Amino acid sequence: MNTLVCTAYILSQPKLKRLKSECLCYMLVSLYNFRDDMVNLNAIAFAKSTIAKKVFSLYNQKNNVIIEGTIYIKKIPFTKNHNIKSKKIYLKINKIYNLYN
Repeated sequence: MNTLVCTAYILSQPKLKRLKSECLCYMLVSLYNFRDDMVNLNAIAFAKSTIAKKVFSLYNQKNNVIIEGTIYIKKIPFTKNHNIKSKKIYLKINKIYNLYN
C-alpha cells in the first residue's frame, strides 16, 4: 500500500453499510490526471468507523474533495475466462477535506 494525497471528484453518492459493530462507507471517485493526453482514473474509495459517518453525512455526488489515504490495486479474475484478470483501484480514506471552487 502506498500513501496518497490527491484531489478527487465524487462520481456516486456515498453508501453506508454496517458490518457487525463497524460502519463502512464507499463511493466511486475520479482522480484528476494533470497530463493532457491521459484520462482520469476511476477508483473505489472507502472509509471505516467515524470517518465513514462523516463522509456519508457531509459529502454528496459531484463534490470536489482532497483525500489523504492509502491506495492499492487488486487483480480480480473474470468468472468465464480465468486467464484474463481485471484490475481495480481501491483508495482507503484516512482524512477527507472539502474543496470549494
